[in-house]
Amino acid sequence: MKTLDVNMRTVCWAMTVFAVVYIALDLNKFYALRYGADMGTFLQTISNMRHGSSWNFGEWRPHLQVHDSWILFSFVPLIALFPRGETLIVAQVLIVAAAAIPLVLFAREIGVSPRTANVLAIAYLLSPSAQGFTYDNFSENVFVPLLAFSAALCARRRALWPALVCAQLLMGVKEDEILFVAWFAAACFAFWDRKLGAAIFGLAVANAAAFWGVERLIGGHSNAPGYAFAVEDIGGKLTLIALLLAPFAFTPLLVGRWLVLAIPLLAEIVFAQHNPYEPSRIGTHYTAPLLACSAIAAAFGVLRRPRWAAWMVPCALLVMLFIFNDTALRPGRWPFVVDWNAYARAIDVRNSRTDVLLPRGEEGVWAVAAINPHVRLEQNADPKFVACPGYNTNAAAFFSSIGIGPHRDFVLCGGVPVNR
Repeated sequence: MKTLDVNMRTVCWAMTVFAVVYIALDLNKFYALRYGADMGTFLQTISNMRHGSSWNFGEWRPHLQVHDSWILFSFVPLIALFPRGETLIVAQVLIVAAAAIPLVLFAREIGVSPRTANVLAIAYLLSPSAQGFTYDNFSENVFVPLLAFSAALCARRRALWPALVCAQLLMGVKEDEILFVAWFAAACFAFWDRKLGAAIFGLAVANAAAFWGVERLIGGHSNAPGYAFAVEDIGGKLTLIALLLAPFAFTPLLVGRWLVLAIPLLAEIVFAQHNPYEPSRIGTHYTAPLLACSAIAAAFGVLRRPRWAAWMVPCALLVMLFIFNDTALRPGRWPFVVDWNAYARAIDVRNSRTDVLLPRGEEGVWAVAAINPHVRLEQNADPKFVACPGYNTNAAAFFSSIGIGPHRDFVLCGGVPVNR
């Protein structure tokens, strides 16, 4: 017990550092008006859920017709108390970070040593996917690692009711999770615990019937990429998968024939058309199920080959710092330079008492102001929109903006200094 307590303290410190760094970076991005439409869309959706509607003026329809994401109701009390975009930012980071705890407990439960379980959790936090989830737009899929690791832990302990609760919550994240839960429930039935597997599978069937039955009744349909038995950008998809495995030192591959359990998750990536799963999307919500699956498989992998754990953190750091990372944590990148006048104008929009229609190009303003039900985001593309650089690489400009070093005169484009 003492060893486990020490291990958990280490993980909690790692989670704390992760949370502090990304809350700071996310707030910088938020105040620089660099968030996309989804942040405002979810903010307005959750705010309206207080009144029983998931309507929002980002999608211009109820969000529950877009995705089966009733887990968003859990945010309603929080947004009612703190009706700001910052609330979603902090919650998003803490949820992703908190997933490290059930991951450690699961690894310990299957027999992984305390030190190795600790390393596995740190590798998860260092993965570009986990960091991308905290730096990208808010999404309901931030719940996936936390709930997937918790469900795996409960299933391993054969805790029926806790496992059912975790599975039910996971299926409330998005409709594709219903299919994934059914798949793993069938595997649980066949190879681990028949009672537990049958109960979760039955719950998945009930959820599927309810969701698709309601869809058919109202004549709606959820959003989904087009799928076909053709693979677009094969190299890009192989790269994405490699980047998912690399932070865990490719230990998920050590599970051998059990890799077959990843087939449905991979199929969603591989057969999606119009290339929504290119390598640059590794840090977005699309890859949350694969990240969770990879981390769980890595726990079994290092159980078979404990020495491989020594390579996890170095591999994760290599990928994060030098190979791929979609956040500001790469050499040469700096936080955005905040234009406080532009942010003040966004606050004015948020406080407006009359209807406001924002051009599509002002998604950063929408992210700040969408808590106001009078604010709407134009459905069509903004013909005047000019894309700004993705990252700030001007260290002198950033430090000048916070009062360090000589004053520098520069022009900003979305928080990025550009040449006049």
